[in-house]
Amino acid sequence: MELSNKVEAPLSSASIDCFGFTLRLPKDVAKTFRGNLITTVRFRNGGLFESEDMSRGSGILEVMIGGKDTQRLLGEGGNRSKFSLMNAAMWVTPEQAKWWRFRTLANQRAEYLLTVKSLALSHFFSLHSFTIRPIYTIASGEFRGFQVGNPDVAPYEARVDLFDAADRHFEFDVTGPEGQGQVLTQTEINAIVASIQPTTDR
Repeated sequence: MELSNKVEAPLSSASIDCFGFTLRLPKDVAKTFRGNLITTVRFRNGGLFESEDMSRGSGILEVMIGGKDTQRLLGEGGNRSKFSLMNAAMWVTPEQAKWWRFRTLANQRAEYLLTVKSLALSHFFSLHSFTIRPIYTIASGEFRGFQVGNPDVAPYEARVDLFDAADRHFEFDVTGPEGQGQVLTQTEINAIVASIQPTTDR
């Protein structure tokens, strides 16, 4: 579904670089940790903003795109675009896979996309709160992608996967410890997404 709230909250003047992208942060940042694979921002309320380096080519989308069945099931463009693969997977539903027509190409395609979707969504669930999350489309500027979870509703977690015009993938998670209250609002996430800019050619 589309986000119902697209308002952007004011952000601080502080910005960080995350693996070829730069973005602005909300207020109340306590500390920033920059590693080789993950950048973590800890907020004063105990919540976390984490971004993983997606340029190393070892993510779920890269593995699935490299699979031999991708082109056969999704067509010529299916094995070249990470956004196209994720978009197709996010829109597929279990009702589209019918056991009585298992051998058809359409059924094999639906089952393949359901596998991609389940693998992708398995990374969105925290260890302490396995809850069904809503899936939203999200876009700003040249970026388009998906948000899983509603940061305004318990368990107050969200993951955002964005792709630019060059199919570069940028993701971040907003989480907190078990029992944590709200970490960021949807309006703050909207503003962060709107602030993202590529910093290098990757």
